[in-house]
Amino acid sequence: MKGSMPTTFHSANLIRTGISSQSTFSFPLLVKEHHGIDRVNEPVTVGVPLPKGCIFAPSGLTLYESAQTPIPLQVQVVDRWSDRSIRWALLDFQATVSAKEETRYRLCLAPETTPQSGGQSSTASQSMVDPVVTAENSTFFFDQQFCKPFDRIVVQDLDMLAEGGSHLVLIDEADQAYEPRVQQRVLETTGPIRTTVKLIGILHTTQHDPKARVIVRLNFYPRSNVVAMQVTLHNPRAASHAGGLWDLGDQGSFFFKSFSLLLPMRTHRGRRIGWTTQHSRALKEEETEHFAIYQDSSGGENWQSTNHVNRFGKTTPLFRGYRVTADQHLIEEGDRALPVLVMQDQQKSVAVTVDRFWQNFPTALAVCGNQLILGLFPAQHSDLYELQGGEQKTQTIYMSLAGPEDRMEPLNWVHHRLIPRMEPEYYANSRAFSYVTPQSTDSQADCCVLVETAIEGPQSFFARREIIDEYGWRHFGDLYADHEAVKHEGASPLVSHYNNQYDALYGMIVQYIRSGDQRWFELMRDLAGHVIDIDIYHTEGDRPAYNGGLFWHTDHYLDAATATHRTYSRAAGKIQSQNSYGGGPSNEHNYATGLLHYYFLTGDEAAREAVQGLADWVINMDRGSRHGLGYLDRRPTGLCSATVDRNYHGPGRGAGNSLSVLLDAYRLTRQDRYLAKAEQVIRRCIHPKDHIQQHHLEDIEHRWSYTVFLQALGKFLEYKAEKDELDFMYGYARASLLHYAEWMSTHETPYSQVLDRVEIPTETWPAQDIRKCWVFHIAAKHAAEPLRSVLKEKANFFFHTCIQDLRSWPTCTLMRPLVLLMTNAHVQAYFQQHQDETAPQPSRDYDFGQPHRFLSQFAELYWLREKLSRVVRVTRRVAQCLGNIA
Repeated sequence: MKGSMPTTFHSANLIRTGISSQSTFSFPLLVKEHHGIDRVNEPVTVGVPLPKGCIFAPSGLTLYESAQTPIPLQVQVVDRWSDRSIRWALLDFQATVSAKEETRYRLCLAPETTPQSGGQSSTASQSMVDPVVTAENSTFFFDQQFCKPFDRIVVQDLDMLAEGGSHLVLIDEADQAYEPRVQQRVLETTGPIRTTVKLIGILHTTQHDPKARVIVRLNFYPRSNVVAMQVTLHNPRAASHAGGLWDLGDQGSFFFKSFSLLLPMRTHRGRRIGWTTQHSRALKEEETEHFAIYQDSSGGENWQSTNHVNRFGKTTPLFRGYRVTADQHLIEEGDRALPVLVMQDQQKSVAVTVDRFWQNFPTALAVCGNQLILGLFPAQHSDLYELQGGEQKTQTIYMSLAGPEDRMEPLNWVHHRLIPRMEPEYYANSRAFSYVTPQSTDSQADCCVLVETAIEGPQSFFARREIIDEYGWRHFGDLYADHEAVKHEGASPLVSHYNNQYDALYGMIVQYIRSGDQRWFELMRDLAGHVIDIDIYHTEGDRPAYNGGLFWHTDHYLDAATATHRTYSRAAGKIQSQNSYGGGPSNEHNYATGLLHYYFLTGDEAAREAVQGLADWVINMDRGSRHGLGYLDRRPTGLCSATVDRNYHGPGRGAGNSLSVLLDAYRLTRQDRYLAKAEQVIRRCIHPKDHIQQHHLEDIEHRWSYTVFLQALGKFLEYKAEKDELDFMYGYARASLLHYAEWMSTHETPYSQVLDRVEIPTETWPAQDIRKCWVFHIAAKHAAEPLRSVLKEKANFFFHTCIQDLRSWPTCTLMRPLVLLMTNAHVQAYFQQHQDETAPQPSRDYDFGQPHRFLSQFAELYWLREKLSRVVRVTRRVAQCLGNIA
């Protein structure tokens, strides 16, 4: 099939239904139950990609179960193709499936004949005028002053809450109590299946000193009495990070004793408590005034890991697992709780739980008199909590309400939500993902076996969590960077955090849609939450080079110590021999493609905000006017395009990652400023007539990442081709890619043959050869014969050499090489199955002129400073030699 994108359906990829007309097509939407729980009308949300030119309006989508009657469906458009047809639709419906069974729904598409105009999404956020939401037989009232979140809840004309309503309460280190005041209330989504309200509140110590922010997303299901609440506690202040070190105890940190949701219930006669710590167990009843389920640690074998140190280097968990107490008496203890707590009387009941309860310890569910307490940061913890500058944490609370005529919802399903999915063949045929084929058709067995070790066997990513106990509210979801511990010696494992290097999140998504294996989804869900909350620097109070940026993986071969997931620690700085040690967020580690597709698959608004925020970071760090002396020189700073050193602005991962993120934000928002900046980065860093030898690409240690930029350049070409914009910039990027690919075809060799040129030979070097395979494949797609055949041969050579060389290392399944395969290797299978695919030619021949060197803001001063520094260093060495002679 020629061309980079199909413009119409291909009948071989579609199933006709006959439900309505001959123009209607049907696809299976699978919902499988894995945990032995009968599900009845469980609310689910799933993103579904659609082929180009198929559907232009949400009304063209219908969902069927088994009968001919469609089931209620809510559709939100979250992405469109260039012809304005829907590329991603977010579906909300209620799923019913028996324990350990599978329900096959049918998504039916009835193509419209006329393209629809309009915005990117069918639902726009808007300020709420009426602070009331109605769902099923319940009505929820919001307070106008405080972010409670509920002032009243009425079910079947019964008030569920005591007078004064619920309260989100934070207790600081001085025992002062604070409730967030409402700053903004927004209706994000509304429809027959789900309504989402976003509340933003501010915790003030004084009128002008915000202590913290609180963001609450409330998901109401009008056909159910279940409410899901995502509660985010955010420290908006900047860290001080003196000397570029990012340890706990920083002056920008915020310390507090607890943060909880309080639900004072209006109880009547017969009040009683029901509880369970596992979804497979029936509720137990308790008659007590004070009751608590408290998770203090992960409950794993390494629950006392040094991963859990505080600012003083002291490990804080006191006991293994969880404890259940009633009136201060221990009545149950165990390792890992997935609890549900119920308070009920003769007229009504309320059930509550916190999602991923034990994984995000410390957490607690408690009762005090008639009050339910959901401890997101519970008071039982042995130490103060520290929220670092620019750090946040999101927890999800589920609440079920029942009146006298309702069946009480046990909430045992919320710890294992249903995950609807399409077949891998459908994802591939939709072309919503680049260069993806079903795993079942992949003939590259050796590569597939390596990738599968991430979810299968004793060294799976799940098993690796246990090594350093990668759990707790700050750590859960991140990946253990075990490749950094190869030569570690000591009684305790080296604590090292991966922080989404090379976009592991996107790799998990690719493997999930290729295989349909739910374990990939679980990994990506957990990692996405961690990246959004912990790895992104959520502040506007620092320098533009850092604000909103993404933190690196933790330091190479050194324990993270008190730096948590931030890049440099004073403990490691004492070990380093160099005079300068420190840093912060960097353009060389900026990844948004996984977050973008996670948003498309789940509708998580925080992921959408993260993508746009990372692109804004790229633009802001490059604005010369934001520099302290920007009025003297308003040229761009070059911080978004530099790689390794601030003077290099050729192809490299700094510019490549910036380009990729800008393209992701443009796709998400269609804002021209992102595309304009992307094109500026391309013009700055590469040219069709570059003297490639001047970039010294043979310096592998410092220039290996030029392939990252070429991969991003291919992504730009793909975006332009889909839009049919075969203009000057398309021709410029295409000519540049082919220029470098032709050079690569005669100069590049496998890294295994040149490891003498690198400082530390590791298994990661042969794994990086997979990028060369990608570049050759994409370039071949744009090339004419005879170059096309040469590039295809090189692509195949580097793929097989990469896998062969990597497998020769006993460390081939460590984290970093596996992530490189997860995110890149699938392109080989795609081009093996699409041998004839070609890209369109530019609309005409263009004169691209000659290359011009980019000079960043104050480049001349930096050059002069470096020259003077060299003179000083030489002078000192000469003086030292003369002194030795004397």
